[in-house]
Amino acid sequence: MTGKSLVVAVARGIEYGVELVCKFLLLVTGIGLLSLLTLVVVLRYVFQSGLNSATDLTELMFAIFVMAGIALAARNGVHVATQLLLHALHGVWRTMLSVLIHGVTAAAYFTLAWYAYLNAIIAHDQTSPVLGIPWSVGYGCLSLGLALVALCSLTAIVRQTLGGESVHVDLADPGATVA
Repeated sequence: MTGKSLVVAVARGIEYGVELVCKFLLLVTGIGLLSLLTLVVVLRYVFQSGLNSATDLTELMFAIFVMAGIALAARNGVHVATQLLLHALHGVWRTMLSVLIHGVTAAAYFTLAWYAYLNAIIAHDQTSPVLGIPWSVGYGCLSLGLALVALCSLTAIVRQTLGGESVHVDLADPGATVA
């Protein structure tokens, strides 16, 4: 295995790992949100009571759910991109534009992840009203999710440049691979 193919294999492995983690988080938080909301409804309408911690738990699980979804979308290449221009270009020009898009995405999301991390440090002393969960947990999830989006953009660059993978635009195309 050459150095170039090793780097591409590592990039694909990272993407696969991100995909597994995101799918796991989506499954766990999705089931958790559904269960929690069902429990709250049953408690409210059957027992005329409630669950004080429901709001805190819902906010935390929803933040994790959303960030995992965004990172998974980035891994699959279905995040916001200039599809119209990519569709008009072919060959090396399409690859160059895709690399530019992924490069800007990676830089922007790494920057956002850094600032979310800094906010997590600041917000560590603030806690949720009922459970006392530090707000830094939410900011930490946000920072991690943003970093995963940036990481997926970098792995896409590696696949398209070193791996020679072509850039397909339309996911509706049965033979298409993600950008």
